[in-house]
Amino acid sequence: MTAQPLKTRTSLPLTLAAPGEMVEVVEIRLHGDEKQRLQELGLTPGASVRVIKCDPVNGLIIAVRHDGRLALNRGIAHKIVVCMER
Repeated sequence: MTAQPLKTRTSLPLTLAAPGEMVEVVEIRLHGDEKQRLQELGLTPGASVRVIKCDPVNGLIIAVRHDGRLALNRGIAHKIVVCMER
């Protein structure tokens, strides 16, 4: 019997996810009040989010928790590491 290779999931910044994609939050690379505020809004490691809009100038809009929406600037979104959902 041969062992099956583990499937690896590629992590990337949230800014690289395309509109319509479902992603899972892996890590939030922020500290202090910024990180706490995102966690209070439901953006925590393991959370599934859907990218609604990705504007290169104005930032991203994502859906968190049953289609509640959250707007993020690109600097913040780039510090959120996600992976594509299976």
